[in-house]
Amino acid sequence: MEPTTRVLSNQSTKSYLERELMVSLDANGPMIGPNLETMDTHREEEEVIKPAWTFLPSKDISDPKMYSKSKKNTILFIVATGAVISPISTTIYLPALINMQQDFNATDITLNASCKVPVQFFFFFDSVITDNLNLVSIFTFFTAFFPLVWATFGDIYGRRRIYLISFFITVIGSVCCALSVNAEMFIAFRAVSAIGSSSAMSMGAGTIADIFEPYERGRAFSYYSCGALIGPAVGPIIGGYLNEGLGWRSNFWFLSILCFCTWLGFVFFLPETWRPSSPPAIIEEKEPTSATSSTSSTVNQDTLDKKKRRFINPIGALKLFLYPNIALTIAFVGVLFFVLYLNNTNFTRTYTIQYGMKSGIVGVCYLPSAVGSMIGGILAGRMSDRIYMRRVAKAKAEEQEIYPEMRLGGPIFYAALFLQLAAFTAFGWCIEKNVHFAYGLVCQFFLGLALMLPNITLSAYMVDCFRKKGASVTACNNFARYAMAGVGSLIASDILRALGSGILFTLCGCFLLVASVNLLIVTKYTKKWALLRSRDTS
Repeated sequence: MEPTTRVLSNQSTKSYLERELMVSLDANGPMIGPNLETMDTHREEEEVIKPAWTFLPSKDISDPKMYSKSKKNTILFIVATGAVISPISTTIYLPALINMQQDFNATDITLNASCKVPVQFFFFFDSVITDNLNLVSIFTFFTAFFPLVWATFGDIYGRRRIYLISFFITVIGSVCCALSVNAEMFIAFRAVSAIGSSSAMSMGAGTIADIFEPYERGRAFSYYSCGALIGPAVGPIIGGYLNEGLGWRSNFWFLSILCFCTWLGFVFFLPETWRPSSPPAIIEEKEPTSATSSTSSTVNQDTLDKKKRRFINPIGALKLFLYPNIALTIAFVGVLFFVLYLNNTNFTRTYTIQYGMKSGIVGVCYLPSAVGSMIGGILAGRMSDRIYMRRVAKAKAEEQEIYPEMRLGGPIFYAALFLQLAAFTAFGWCIEKNVHFAYGLVCQFFLGLALMLPNITLSAYMVDCFRKKGASVTACNNFARYAMAGVGSLIASDILRALGSGILFTLCGCFLLVASVNLLIVTKYTKKWALLRSRDTS
């Protein structure tokens, strides 16, 4: 009789056979099959690792940082796509505002309530820009506030379910905007859409903190931010052509389809990346003694009961402002976005009135700033990772402690602060002297480059400080910068008329340079910040 040999079919699972099923002693030796214990163990593993598309919470306890590079990049792409929804939805329907106003038979003030920044920014499509209407919009408020809520629950219950819930809300809001029959209905569902889409602006940072090591985090943040940077620039271009060809409602059908496709990406390709601060009990497989078992079970049950009874503050993320290094960093970012939106709001006004450009051309003129911002963001991410790895290696060689502040600083980082001053000043005086418009666009490119270099680095730094609360600390950052952006948009036209372009933008550059003293303070007291964090987590 021929000796028994093992034949692997195409349906065989290699890892299962190698690890648990059968072992052949020799080429002609007997075949040992699986026993009931190994089969039960394998069945338990199959039950623990659930597919990504399940709506139920996953029991996968593997470390997300151990995911393959391709899986990490897929997750990063999905999260970055989600982050672009809110920025692009704030600008995509700008060219259609006049058509919408006519369809709804609404006043400027009523329709402006749905917008992101003051009416001067939006109504450059009209031959007359109304100077007496300055409203901070509903969309800005919800975009600034609700990431705090999503982040608080995401840092407690996990990221995936928050993505699924929030983006489903976004789809509903966008569809209802497309079907709106009056301005009131449109404004209400713009708010609903803002509530949902704002989640990715904080949750994305938490997801990046979950799956990437600190030395990879800067690069990941740079790609994550690219969508948010290019979205406001390409939004008016897409919206203008859709409005011309299919009407203003096509803008919101486009957003609905984009949001739904992103939601499907979360459903099928995004696993749960959040893990509790302490390892779950399922990791320990040792058999406890009877006394230890009863005691530990009682303690675990008490802990679970306390968690169930604990009140969750929906804006608990704001407590992170109590950390001085976070407050100083966010204060600088807030100033950065304040002067950025002063620039953006007056840029539209200037290139429409002073240079006599039409709306489509003005939208294209935003591209140099967007391209500069993308290049600056990618450069900042890679630069901060290299600086961090080099300083960490040196600290390990000298047996010193490692701090998140090791990411900050470097020649390019500090050079960007002075480039901001130079670019602001040059742009302001180019406009003041009414030189050719191309000079201003060159200044906008370098301004976008200089502004994003510290912004991306600081975003990664704050998540390094609170990795388990990455979504919460990013929500605090978004809250401050959107609030300051709203204030900058609010006073933009009035302060421009009072000071003139040259003086105004020179002061913007100086104001930003003075605010950068905050960053010097942060990098000086690294041990102090580490001690504060250790006290609160101990």
